[in-house]
Amino acid sequence: MNGGVKVTSRLAVLASLILPGFAEPPVKSDLVDEMVFVSCFKETLPAPALETIAGLEPDVFIWMGDNVYGDTEDMEVMWNKYRVAREHPGYAKIRAISQVTGTWDDHDYGANDAGREYPKRAESQQVFLDFLDVPANSPRRKREGVYSVEDYGPPGQMVRVILLDTRYFRDPVGSDGAMLGDSQWQWLEKMLTGSEARVNVLVSSIQVLASEHRWEKWENFPKEKQRLLELLARKDVPPVLILSGDRHVAEISLDRESVGYPLYDITSSSLNLPLGDGDEPNRYREGRMFRGANFGALSIDWSREEPVITASIRDEQGRPQRAVSFELVR
Repeated sequence: MNGGVKVTSRLAVLASLILPGFAEPPVKSDLVDEMVFVSCFKETLPAPALETIAGLEPDVFIWMGDNVYGDTEDMEVMWNKYRVAREHPGYAKIRAISQVTGTWDDHDYGANDAGREYPKRAESQQVFLDFLDVPANSPRRKREGVYSVEDYGPPGQMVRVILLDTRYFRDPVGSDGAMLGDSQWQWLEKMLTGSEARVNVLVSSIQVLASEHRWEKWENFPKEKQRLLELLARKDVPPVLILSGDRHVAEISLDRESVGYPLYDITSSSLNLPLGDGDEPNRYREGRMFRGANFGALSIDWSREEPVITASIRDEQGRPQRAVSFELVR
């Protein structure tokens, strides 16, 4: 197991016996200037993008959800799918060189479009954390939901990655009820107002800005979306960049009005299960959608007074297909 990390489930112990060891990845105090983010990985299909990503040697690798297609209430079945993902040669290389973190979406949570009604959510949480090699003493092991925060880099050049859980507490679609739940909202406010990072990244498994398509999105819970935008607009909350997945298409969305600074939502999906041709409305979209297999990349230029972030959508060969550069300032 990676770096001698302790595991907590029988399934994870079994996995430690059958998976090869890996070198210790860079420590979190190292400067971070290259990050990769992905979603929607069908573990039984080829995924050349993982080899491409390994070749880029990113400092941080972020799973954004649908990291496998579990869709089961049987945790043995779920772990076997995670095991297939872990054994992919490209991902093995990534685990050896990069800090790996992530959150989940519906299919790795356990059921399509599922929320708090999924009966195995507590058990699924532990298997997911085993997949990420989360230590036994991590707060993620002891609380409900997989939301988390990760800080990378030295003081003055820190990146904070805030990972939301949009599944564990979510009410049914159409209820206009809760998505994050009270405890996660309180935690999120604390993680934002208390951040000392120069770059703050908010990871949501589903899109925050795009609102006109018929699939899962924050717009399905209007009160929750408004609450999020109001929180991000507060003067005591630093500007953030949103990363999202889920859609099996990639796009860059930009809201210029709601929070007092240009708010980007960079959607990368799918790693190896793209939808193909077609289009759909999105009044926030910058440029056009990209519908091939893809991954997202963030490059941070620390040489400026304000760090300059370049966010790109790349095809499975690593060629940029969509890109935007900006500073996170009001």
